[in-house]
Amino acid sequence: MQTNMEFTSHNKLSRALTIYYGGTEVCASSHSFGPAIRPHYLLHYILNGKGNYYAGSKCYELKMGEGFLIYPGESTYYKAHKEEPWEYCWISFDGYEASTILKNCGLSKDNLIFEDNSNGVFKENILSLIHNYEANSNNEFALLGQLYLCFASIYDQVNSKEKNNYESYADKALDYIYNNFSYDIKISDIARYVGIDRTYLYKIFIQEHKVSPQQYLISFRLNTAVNLLETTKMNITEISYSCGFKDTPTFYKHFKKQFNITPVQYRKSNTNYIKIP
Repeated sequence: MQTNMEFTSHNKLSRALTIYYGGTEVCASSHSFGPAIRPHYLLHYILNGKGNYYAGSKCYELKMGEGFLIYPGESTYYKAHKEEPWEYCWISFDGYEASTILKNCGLSKDNLIFEDNSNGVFKENILSLIHNYEANSNNEFALLGQLYLCFASIYDQVNSKEKNNYESYADKALDYIYNNFSYDIKISDIARYVGIDRTYLYKIFIQEHKVSPQQYLISFRLNTAVNLLETTKMNITEISYSCGFKDTPTFYKHFKKQFNITPVQYRKSNTNYIKIP
């Protein structure tokens, strides 16, 4: 016996990511769909049972706790197992951020399958999204929030399996520095953002950049200051605070230590500087 629940959304409030429809289905023995193409992305998650998913020239044998992605415009076919037919839920979505989100979650045309190891988090999120649709039908932001939670649980699993954690943590640390160097940030703030302790962060920077996190942060601020000295008419105090130094004497001390010259001397000797009239 085949039963299903489905909803369809006509709300196009968000163009970055839009939910179109979704539902759940308990399939009969050997029940199949396709071959067919879909106009949007579909993400299926298997709640119980087994089945086969055919995409391109590949056949994937899938079971409870696994999911599969259908790309828009791609012909696919899927069929429930004869003896243990699957029950699944699905969500359809699209938008100009969709492909980037999926890529960050480790999903692509070359990797259409995912295994859920989130201890029920993903299942709870996607079922909440589907079953709460009617109650939230006039609030697409709430639905999109639930969809982002689904992606977040997949993303967390993908990142926890990164083979090169040093590189991954280092990139995240640099991202934090690039976006926060002008504030009074501490190394403990960087470590907290990355999700590791200070000792491990130190080891990562030594391996990846041959300097400590503190040395990297200071050098980044000083190099930014050099650029401002060369290309702007900002005074030394403005540059000092803009680059994250708590006062001008501290800025002078670090600048002279690294470049063997003061900021004022550097500005005077630099030919690219737009001179103040």
